[in-house]
Amino acid sequence: MKRVLVALLAVGLVAAAACSGDSGDAADEGPVKYGFLNGQSGDYGPWGHWALAAAEVAVEELNAGGGVLGRSVELVVEDNGSTPEGAVSGFAELTEVDGIHALGGIESDGMIAIFDTVHELQIPTICSTCGTTELDSTGGDMVFRIIPSDTDNGIVGAQVARDEGYRNVAMLVELSEGTESPANVFKAVFTEQMGGTITEDVRFNAGETTYAAQVAQAFESGPDAVYIAAGFETGVPILNEWQRRGYTDVPMIFTTDLLSPEIAEIVSGVPGASAIVGATAYDTVNNPAWDAYVPRFEEKIGDPPEIAFYDAWQYDQYIILGLATAKAGTTDGAAVAAAIPEIANPPGVEVFSYAQGLAELEAGNDIDYHGTTSNLNLNSVGNLLSPVMAVIHVQDGDWAVRENIELDPTLVKPS
Repeated sequence: MKRVLVALLAVGLVAAAACSGDSGDAADEGPVKYGFLNGQSGDYGPWGHWALAAAEVAVEELNAGGGVLGRSVELVVEDNGSTPEGAVSGFAELTEVDGIHALGGIESDGMIAIFDTVHELQIPTICSTCGTTELDSTGGDMVFRIIPSDTDNGIVGAQVARDEGYRNVAMLVELSEGTESPANVFKAVFTEQMGGTITEDVRFNAGETTYAAQVAQAFESGPDAVYIAAGFETGVPILNEWQRRGYTDVPMIFTTDLLSPEIAEIVSGVPGASAIVGATAYDTVNNPAWDAYVPRFEEKIGDPPEIAFYDAWQYDQYIILGLATAKAGTTDGAAVAAAIPEIANPPGVEVFSYAQGLAELEAGNDIDYHGTTSNLNLNSVGNLLSPVMAVIHVQDGDWAVRENIELDPTLVKPS
């Protein structure tokens, strides 16, 4: 169905390519339009308002800095319902009706669904929540990813299992691109490279009435720990079942989609329960971008940023798009896409805000934008060169970084 939807979208939108981005003349009237295509409802809904708030903070910064190319910036929002089909229809609305110049906010499943059409329409796209391994070697010309790959997340999960002394691990994996992607890497690394054993690999669909049988199958298989890769809407009933059945003495390794305050509350409310996850950590020490972002985000939403809630990357993507558009001197999609690695990578003056970057560009200098989470240096396929990883655990009812962790160089990434 996904391939059919993408094909239909391509047929319907090729004719709209000319109007989805303007000629790039800085004198053109009207706002520069950046699309925000994100799961405001559905499985990614718990992160939705955080993601949107961060995007709004970034666009406010762009406009406070004089806009982009002397024009105001408009954030055009579409809810994709956390589904590939919703991403396809939302992208059609953003391009056919709204005429966006660039796109952000998209998740793994949605990115795969619109990947080909993004290239056909030449819409520069930054993926701030796409861990999918499908992007490990296919981006870099029109699509760029500023979070770690699920390949990295899967390896870190296996590293944590090994370092904690777990030799036998059961798996509970929701059937979706964003959850199976890291799980498959974890399984390959843990079994083939570490000699571990998977006692049960339980795969399930979202939306089941109950997950009692799946939880029992995994936890009763004699594991040292259970690896859970699921979205929030399935993770909550799974953990409720875990608690009800008394499996709380079995440690768990979570993927990043389960790093919500609600999940932390469930785990912390159970005496003796443990949950460890390999995830992305903020590199915030002596980082002016982070220090400036936090109070603005907290003022908008009433809470400080959460670890691995993706909000900081949602902010960074629009600062990158603004600086890349300014660097290109046009909203032409191909030109903006070509400028993204130029403003995110050295050499150049290191900058931590849109205003700083714009001032350096106007002075004729190259820039290297350092984001809220880390430097955002990109490789030839548009992925982070050196993602910052950490071990996250539940502490005082919330998620906290236990320790930073480097990927073990002896572990070969699965092909």
